[in-house]
Amino acid sequence: LAVLDAGYRLVRGSRRSLHPVRESDWWASVRQQRGNAADVLMWRLHGPGWRRRADAPLGRRPQHLLTTAAALAAAGSAVIGRRRAATLLSLGWLAATVEFCWHRIAPGPKDRAEVARMISTSLVIPPVATWHWLVGIWRYRGVRRRQLSRHRRMLPAAVLLDRDGTIIHDVPYNGDPAQVQSMPGARSALDRLRAAGIPLGVISNQSGIARGLIDAGQVAAVNARVEELLGPFDVWAICPHGDEDGCECRKPQPGLIYRAAEQLGVKPQECVVIGDIGADVDSARAADAHAILVPTERTRQAEVLAAPLRAATLADAVELVLTGGERR
Repeated sequence: LAVLDAGYRLVRGSRRSLHPVRESDWWASVRQQRGNAADVLMWRLHGPGWRRRADAPLGRRPQHLLTTAAALAAAGSAVIGRRRAATLLSLGWLAATVEFCWHRIAPGPKDRAEVARMISTSLVIPPVATWHWLVGIWRYRGVRRRQLSRHRRMLPAAVLLDRDGTIIHDVPYNGDPAQVQSMPGARSALDRLRAAGIPLGVISNQSGIARGLIDAGQVAAVNARVEELLGPFDVWAICPHGDEDGCECRKPQPGLIYRAAEQLGVKPQECVVIGDIGADVDSARAADAHAILVPTERTRQAEVLAAPLRAATLADAVELVLTGGERR
């Protein structure tokens, strides 16, 4: 998960196992049930989707919980004199235990010692697994809450990015998706923000619409190509106006930031704006948002000097976001 959060991806490889595997003692499989407590910690730290992200199957814990519950309920029913209920629950426990035993015995080997070990440990594993799971729930009951509250103090509510010159190469008034080319490292940088749970938006001036050089459909097609290359964005805020229109959305006005923040359900002051020219920074200032400038060859020196925070690349800007550097 740390590798995924860093923007990398995992691929499957292959391995070769030499049999027979090393010897293990009689109760090794019982001791392995301590991992149920670790599963609780993973859930607390990384949320309910951690198994899907880590490709870690749940295993048989639900069956172990039911088997243990049946055994406890049978014992309780017997104590209070409900024989019929105790009998039915005991049969349920026995059926579940037999199924678990056979699940482990069937693959082999089926020599007498191995079968005896599978039977004895299969009787013990369900309650032991349940015990460790309950211990984990108690031991790690506050971990996720503490981790997330610390995480949220460090991270912005959203990151809003300029399009041309920031996440893709600037092609003036481009209406052709085939000309879209992502900035170096942009996909991995944006995936790091997604992995951290930060909503992403694009705020872009497209005055070519007002000038009749491109139309809204072409802009939408280019934006769709951007998402093909760089992944999905949670919101797109586009200004179709020209300088003479006097709108409140064209950067350096703050309208695009207000619109994106409203659609995301966050406050502009909690957002970080990443762009490549002074208009991006000025728009962030007008909205009381945080700004990071990633200069390119078209960025004027005065804009670079006036920026409150600068980064050499988009990846460096993302690193500032994830480490809380945008707040300094």
